[in-house]
Amino acid sequence: MSDLVSIESANLTKSFAPGRVAVSSLDLRIAPGTVYGLLGRNGAGKSTALRLFMGLLRPDQGSAKILGHDLWQADRSLRSRIGYVAQRQLLPGRMSLEDLGRYVGRFHEDWDHQKWHLLVKHWAMDLKLAIGRMSGGEQRKAGLLLAIHAMPQVLILDEPASGLDSVARRELLDLLIEMIQLRPETTLLISTHHIGDLARIAQEVGIMDRGRLLRTAQLDDLQERMKKVQVVFPGNEAPAGFKLPGMIRMKSVGPVVTAVCELDSVHSLEQWRLQSQLRVQTFPLSLEEIFLELFENTQGRSEVD
Repeated sequence: MSDLVSIESANLTKSFAPGRVAVSSLDLRIAPGTVYGLLGRNGAGKSTALRLFMGLLRPDQGSAKILGHDLWQADRSLRSRIGYVAQRQLLPGRMSLEDLGRYVGRFHEDWDHQKWHLLVKHWAMDLKLAIGRMSGGEQRKAGLLLAIHAMPQVLILDEPASGLDSVARRELLDLLIEMIQLRPETTLLISTHHIGDLARIAQEVGIMDRGRLLRTAQLDDLQERMKKVQVVFPGNEAPAGFKLPGMIRMKSVGPVVTAVCELDSVHSLEQWRLQSQLRVQTFPLSLEEIFLELFENTQGRSEVD
């Protein structure tokens, strides 16, 4: 593995039954210090992909590596450099955060118990309260705190906000933002279907559906290229067969055409506007709107292909 890659897979494939492919030919490369968001609906194959990376499942074909190693055969020293919070996380209900800190600290040479206590108190958690008596949001936060305090080089989170209310989700997101600010060298791979959450933290996103990675892109680039464009024609009707550069979808009402476009550059649309001499306006799209447009467009092409 290159020093410029923290997480990578090649032709990664996993089936659970004949005809039921959970992950299909997944090729992924994530550079150190990148926050990568893996987007997709429930059942898209995101959780299976992360479990393959963590060595919790064996692939049928291909390879999955973290820090250059297959975690199926990884030793304790390597695993101590990688954090993982599962979607269905099970923490021992009778243990407190103080107990868990002592237990987890045995597996990490650099674990600092005093700083662990300070971190728990900073996030208004009770060191003495049994995990089983915590709310769902508090338990998710506890798991994330444990993973973060171990100071991993790579942190993998599977739907960390699943089942949480908006307040608990915001607290978890704030916790991740604080970690990213304190340790920007950490590589973070996070799967989610809460698209808006990624807008605050992700640098790169991938869209996954039916086990396939349909697309991967830099988030800033996507938000720069994807625009809603409105064109107003003279008269009462837009001309039949009208198209805009990079058009994905179009709706026409009388002389007004509203389209979603993926532009090669803003200049390409400006050049088109000057040539056409039409009234043209552009509007930004939210990450959720971008995801839905790309998902529907890419899914349609994959089904035809």
